[in-house]
Amino acid sequence: MLKTSHIVLFILTVTVLLTPNTLAYPINVTDNFGCTVTIEKTPMRIVSLSPCNTEILFAVGAGDRVVGGTTYDTYPPKAVNLSKIGGFSTVNIEAVVNLTPDLVLAEHGNSEDTVNALKNLDLKVVTLNPKTMDDILENIRLVGNITGNDAAAESLTADMMQQIRDITDMTEDIPNSRRPRVLYIVWHEPMYAAGAGLYHDDLIQMAGGKNIVEAEGWLVISVEDIIDKNPQIIICSSMGGGSYTIMEAITGNQILAQTDAVINNKVYPVDDPNTIELAGPRIVQGLAELHGFIAPDIQPEDIVSPTQVIETPTGVSPDNSNDTSDTSSTPGFGMILALGMILMVYSKRER
Repeated sequence: MLKTSHIVLFILTVTVLLTPNTLAYPINVTDNFGCTVTIEKTPMRIVSLSPCNTEILFAVGAGDRVVGGTTYDTYPPKAVNLSKIGGFSTVNIEAVVNLTPDLVLAEHGNSEDTVNALKNLDLKVVTLNPKTMDDILENIRLVGNITGNDAAAESLTADMMQQIRDITDMTEDIPNSRRPRVLYIVWHEPMYAAGAGLYHDDLIQMAGGKNIVEAEGWLVISVEDIIDKNPQIIICSSMGGGSYTIMEAITGNQILAQTDAVINNKVYPVDDPNTIELAGPRIVQGLAELHGFIAPDIQPEDIVSPTQVIETPTGVSPDNSNDTSDTSSTPGFGMILALGMILMVYSKRER
C-alpha cells in the first residue's frame, strides 16, 4: 500500500493545481487603451458593458461572478437574466454603481465619457477595443488573467487558434491574384464597409478572399467604387435581421446588378451577425461561415483540403460554462494524469 504521506502529498498537489491562483494578486494589467489598472484581488462582482465582454467572461469561467450586463446580452442564455445597466451606448451610470462592482469591463463603443465617469467614481474599469484577430485572442487571455481563470482562457484560445489554422492551412498560400474579391458591408444607406486594419479584414483574408476596400477602418463606399472594383462576393452583416435587408437592397439595385456578385447570386447574408460583429469566442464560427461563402469561388488547384466545419470551441458548452463530458480538455487534467502515473510508480515501489 501507499504510505499515507504519499497520498497526502498527491492530494495537496492536485488541490494547488486546480485552485484559482488567488495568491497572484494584486496584479497590474494594461487595457486596450494603454491604461494600467491594478486588480487588488479576485473580482467577485463584475459588470459587463457590452455583449461581447459578457460572452468572454462566461467563456473563461467567470460567468457566475457577472452581476450586470446590457439589454443586448443574449448569449450565453444565462446572460439574459443579468441585472441590466442600459444599452451598449446608453449605459446607466447609477445602475452600474448600485451593483457595487469590483470590476467593470468596458468596450470602446461605450464612449469615453461613460468610461471616464465610472473611473471618476473610483471603480476599477478595464476597456477593450480589439482591432485584429490577434487582439481578440489576447483580450480573452487578458480577461482570464484578470478574473483568475488563466488556464481556462489559455485552453479556449488554443482551441480557437487550432480551428483558425484548420481553415488558414487551406487558404494562406493562395496568391492575391487568385483570391475572390470580397465586399463586406454592414449597412446600405449609405454603403458602410469594412476596410483594412479591422478584424473583419483579417477574417476575409483567412477565409481565402481579398477585401476590395483597401482604405483603413470603417468607411462609406460609393456605388461607383463598387462597380469599379467589381466584387465577386458581397457579404451582408447587420443585427436584428438587417443582413437580409441589406441583401435585398443590393440585389434590387439596378446599378449594382452589373457586379459579378449580383450576376452570379453571390450576395450572402450573415445569418447570425453576433458570431462576427461581437469580437469574442464565437468568432471562429463567423470565420467558418465566411469561408463557406468564399470557398466555392476559390480555384480547385488552390484548395489544400476539403472545407472543415467549425463547431463551438471544444470544452465550451452552449452556455459557455465549460461544463463538458470531455474531461481531457479540462484545465489541469494532463497534470492530474501525470501525477496519477507518479502514484503508480510509488505504489510499485512500496509493494
